[in-house]
Formats: sequence, C-alpha cells, structure tokens
Amino acid sequence: MKKNYKAYIYPPYRRNLIAGSLGTFLLAGVLPSPLANAAEAMLEEVLVTATKRGEMVMQDIPIAIQAITGDQMRNQVATEISDLAPQISSLVVQELGPGDRKYIIRGVNSTATATVGVYYDEAVITARNKQDGGGRQADIELHDLARVEVLKGPQGTLYGASSMSGTVRYVPNKPNLSNVEGMIGGTASDTEDGGNNYQMSGMINIPIIEDVLAVRAVAWTTDEDGYIDNLILGNDDINDNEVNGYKLGLEWAATDDLTLSFFGINQEREVGGTSRQMPELQTLLATNQEVYKSELGSYGFGQPAAEERTTQSYSITPWDEELDLYSAKLEWGFDSGNLLIAASQFERDVEFNFDSTPILLFFGVPLPAITRQFQTREITNIEARWSSNLNGPVQFLVGGFYSEEDKDFETQVIASGSDGAQLGPWIPGDENAIFGRKKQDTLEQQAVFGEAEWAFNDKWSAMLGARWYSFDIKSENQETQQFGAAPAEFPTVFKIDDDKVTGKVNVTYRINDDALVFATISEGYRPGGTNEVAFVPPGSPPPSPGFGPDELINYEFGWKLSLMDNRVTFNGAVFFIDWEDIQVATFDPDSPFNVVANEGTAEVTGIEFDLLARPIPGLDLSLVASFQEAEYTSVIPGGSPDMPFANDGDPIPNVPDYQFGATAQYTWDAFGDVEAAARLEYSYMDDRITLPNNPDEDVALDSYSLVNARFALQTDKWVVALFGKNLLDEENAAYDAINSSQDPRGVITARPRTIGLQAQYRFGQQ
Repeated sequence: MKKNYKAYIYPPYRRNLIAGSLGTFLLAGVLPSPLANAAEAMLEEVLVTATKRGEMVMQDIPIAIQAITGDQMRNQVATEISDLAPQISSLVVQELGPGDRKYIIRGVNSTATATVGVYYDEAVITARNKQDGGGRQADIELHDLARVEVLKGPQGTLYGASSMSGTVRYVPNKPNLSNVEGMIGGTASDTEDGGNNYQMSGMINIPIIEDVLAVRAVAWTTDEDGYIDNLILGNDDINDNEVNGYKLGLEWAATDDLTLSFFGINQEREVGGTSRQMPELQTLLATNQEVYKSELGSYGFGQPAAEERTTQSYSITPWDEELDLYSAKLEWGFDSGNLLIAASQFERDVEFNFDSTPILLFFGVPLPAITRQFQTREITNIEARWSSNLNGPVQFLVGGFYSEEDKDFETQVIASGSDGAQLGPWIPGDENAIFGRKKQDTLEQQAVFGEAEWAFNDKWSAMLGARWYSFDIKSENQETQQFGAAPAEFPTVFKIDDDKVTGKVNVTYRINDDALVFATISEGYRPGGTNEVAFVPPGSPPPSPGFGPDELINYEFGWKLSLMDNRVTFNGAVFFIDWEDIQVATFDPDSPFNVVANEGTAEVTGIEFDLLARPIPGLDLSLVASFQEAEYTSVIPGGSPDMPFANDGDPIPNVPDYQFGATAQYTWDAFGDVEAAARLEYSYMDDRITLPNNPDEDVALDSYSLVNARFALQTDKWVVALFGKNLLDEENAAYDAINSSQDPRGVITARPRTIGLQAQYRFGQQ
C-alpha cells in the first residue's frame, strides 16, 4: 500500500511543529533504512494566504510564519490554540481560564489593548476590552480548519487590529463545490483530580449545484470536568467547561472569475467556576486580618488548610460567554489582478463573576460578596483590496479598511450568602448593593494600506509597504452605586483620537530554489483607549481621559532553507525590537486613580527557529525554539508615587528567556490497509516574573516541562487513537498568576494528566 503521508503522517507543512531533539534524531538509527525512492521522504509544500495575495508556498515567502494544518491539529488532539502554542516559537499564551486567554509574540506584553491581532478568515476578532474577564482573546474551538497561521513580528502594513507584534489567523476549510464529504469524531478522556471529559464534532459538505454552489455545516460540543475544589464552599471540580458551537458556510462560483462566500459561527461557553488556584488565601488573610476573619466566620465559613489545585472563594464564580461571527466575501479575478471585498460582524457577550471578599477585607469591610461583570462587544468591519498579477518585475497590493465598534461594560458588587450566591437581585441603593458602574465605548477606525514589490532579477527583490490609520474613541463612565454613598448623577465622558503612518521595508536574496534570506524593518502599533473612572470626587482634578497608541520598530534578519532534497526545512529569524510609549497601568499624580498611560520604553532581542526533518519515509521530527531578552529600558511610574512599576533593566512580565518544543512521529504499515502511528511531544517553558520591581507582590512562575503522547491506528477513512496529555502530571506548570487585593496569589496551571481515546471517521471524496 502506498502511504498517504500528507494526510496522516504529519505533513511537511507542519513545519511549525517541533522537531526532534538529539535523542529523537537518534531514533533514525534503529528504524528501517530509508527507501530507495527518496521522493517518498520529501516534505510536502504548504500553501498560506498570509500575504493577502492568494495562496503562496510558505517556504517562498520572506516573512517569519508558522502554519499548523487541520491534520496536525488532529494529531495533537488540539481543540484550542493553547494546545498548539508549545509547538510555535516565540508564542506564549497567558491564561486566566477557559475562553479567557492572551497571546504574546516576541516578548511584547503589556496591559490595555491587545498586542497581537486575531483574524478568523478575513474577520477581525481581536480583543480590545481590558477588564478582568473577557479582556483577552476569544477562543473559537479548532474545528474544520485548513490551518492556523501565526505571523511573527509587526504586521502593521497589511493588518490592523493591534497586529503590533504579530497576527494569528484561523483559516477555515472552504465548501467543496464538487464532492459530498463528511466527518464525525470525538474524544473521551479522564483527568487526574477531576473526572470524565467528552468532545464531539461533525461536518457535512453538500454541493447543491455541482461546481457552482455548495454548503458546509460543522457542529461541535465539549464537556470537560473541572479539577479545582473550592474549600470554603465545599464545592468540588468547579472549573468545568462546556462548549457548544456550529458553523455554516456557503460558497457560490457565480462565474469562472467571480466567487461569493458566506459563513456564520455561533459558540456558547459555560464555565462553572474559577480556574485560579489560591491555596494561600486563608494564610494571607490571617495576617493583620484576624478580626475580619473572625467576623467572616460568623457567616458559617470554615478555615480549611491550604492544598494544591484548590481555591478559597466565598462566592460562586461562573464565567459564561456567547459569540457570533458573520462574514461575507467577494473575490473577482481579472487578467491584471484580483479584487477582494470582505465584510464581517463579530459580537461577544461575557458574564464574568469573581469573589469580592478579599478586596472588601482590604478596605476593612468584613463582608462576603460577589462581583458580576457584564460585557458586550460588537465589531463591524469592511475591507477592500486589489492585488496585482502583472507581467513584469513589479507587483503591488492596495486596500482600505473601516471598522465600527460598540462596547458596553457593567460591574455589580453585591453581598453573597453562605451558599456563595448573591443576596437578592441587583438594585442600586439596596442594602446588599455595594458598588456598581457602567462604561460605554464607541470606537471608529479607518485605514489605507499598500505594498509594492520589485524583483530586480532572479536573486534580489525589495518590498515597500505603508499603512495610514486613524481612530476615534468616545467613552461614557458612570457609577450606578458608589462605595458607601449614593450613585453619581451624571456620567463622565472621555474622548480621544489619533492617526499615524506605519511602514515596512523588506529586502530578499534568493540563494537558489531551496534557500533565501531576508532583512526587514517594520513598524507596529496598537490603538489607544480611554480610562475607566466613573466618578470624580468634588475638589479632585479629573484623571487623564485616555491613552494614545504605542509603537515599536522591529529589525529582523531571517532565513528559509530546504535541505537534503527537501527532507529538511530550517527557518528562523534574529530580531531586535525598540518599543516606545508603552501602554501600562500607572498612577495619576494629580488624582486618586490608577489609570493607563503611555509610559517608558523597552527592548526585545531574540532568535527563533523551527526545524522539520523526515530522515526516512514515515519518520517526522521537529524542533522549535526561541530565545529572547525582553526588558524595560527606562523607569515606568507605578501604582503609587514611591513605587515605580518598573526600573531600567527589569524584565517584561510573563516573557521567558527561552522556550522550546520537540516532536517525533513514526508511521508504519500495521496490517492490511491499516497504518500505525506513534507520536511523542515535549515542550519546555522557562521561568518568568509576573510583576517587575516588586518582589514582595510578584508571583514568580517556575519553569516547567510538559509531555504528551499518542498512538493511532488509521486508514484513509478512519482513525482510532490512545492519547495522553501532561503525562507526568506536572502540577507547577503555571500559565499565569495574579496577585492583588482582589486575587491574592491566584495561579492558573496546565490541566492535570488526562488520558483518553480519540476516534474519527471521514466519508465521501475529500
């Protein structure tokens, strides 16, 4: 039987996956000798659309990019991007729980607006709101995707939406106009310190008019048991995660040159409680808080001892989300180029609940309470662009972008009872209402962008790009219930606007058909925003109304090599980033508020690479790694006048000095038409800080390693696999940590060891 390596063996275009360490390469010495036909060991090419000029071979594009395909996601048993992150160089995923994640690329990390742009096909889904829950990126589960593309470095020419340090693109499979096809599959697993988990998904593709009109429908459901116990309320496994979603796509080839496509996505997520482990909370509250702790005891709360994988919350803390995404796209081909017009609408509703008891204790109020935060964000955007297809050395792309965004945010702090639930409905002025405020934002953005490339000869080419953008923000803030006082009568209105031009220069030298090097200078930006002060006390000066965009310049030298008759690819880049006017949470010396301001500078110096090898047919090895030094280069004011947020030389939070991952997968004929595939994954994350210049408050994140494995039996139609994630049950694999009066030493760690079965069946002509 001729093996279908492209479909099942970890195709070459999974160059992003990490390939083997020295030990995995040594496996080649005990495996069968290479086939005589070297072509069967060659890595396949992968096509990407990141340049917005149609599909291009990834190895031919002079930008730092990794692409993980749908088959590779299946091999990794991946449902969300955090499952893929360990195999992507320079990418760190901070996590506060399911559905609430933040992406860091090349060490660029700060508060306020996102530093990484996120797109689903052509639709912008980038997070902007910075509040506690929902202020991070939305996680649409990874179902029926062609690939995920991760672009590293500023993408400020072709992409807006905070693509300051990079862009993540989810590229869905298009409806198949010619063939009926379908898939059904899922997993069943068990988690240490938790329980049973289930995930199912299905897809059906039907050509309504062959080669003209087709519809594609996808549905999925996930039910993960929790593993965090609330020792205060006596509730076990509170952070269960339930997700239900569907996607419906339609494609119409109106003519040979004109195609119209549409899709809609709905996904709902319900999380039972916080994933933040706070085993030290009672110990911390006991320090100088004995009287408050004693009074809290009168509410019937116990004083449990600290344990791992536990929290000590006086309130129940569910986290619910619903998102809807609708997109329409027109693609019209001409002899001289291609026109694309895309419009989309994205809406995300989040209800985030957390325990307010610690912060009330901080203010001397011994009262158990819950904070409820309601957030709604709606983005409507349209982009039109023309990409040339000329018979000459010059090619270009020009386009325009327009976006409108509305965001509503409300906080309600209300007393809770011995069962952790709020005491009655939220009524401002009621005895149980403690504090409340609202914030309404409108954001309007426009941009004009373009790139032009000139191929001097077969070896040398140069590209120039620029993007002009502007934004206008209006924000209304109002307290609905002051802390210990009557509500404010009038809202506080803030406005801010700005515009800027960013640029990019790239020079590429193609050594031969299998090797190129490139040098790039590119600028990145993200929009500013308004501050969140709902009430200004009489006699106090108003705080800063908002903050402007910050910007950085990226200097980069990269390479792309295909070696040994395309059995090895080695891609990488060395980069230096100069970052100015950083958006940070700081102290306004003229008023009693913490605000976001543009303060200070930072630098990031690093190197990243991804290596993929197929030494013999059936054996795929990968290694990805990044090393970076990310630090502030000036003093940044902090939460109080006498305590700077950071000093010159302090590291940027949540950025490791180095990280790497490795995979090895071997596939062989088992019996009949059945193949067997064994896969091993290893990843390492170096230690990090979470708060600079404050060792007493910083919750340092230790280094950790994660090991995953999978063994599968498969044919062209079906696959059955046994898998294990976090096989060593690493308890200290911390993704993030928070330490404040609101969240004393809250730590979020990797899911405990999970063992399960995976099955999938495909039918029809793929």
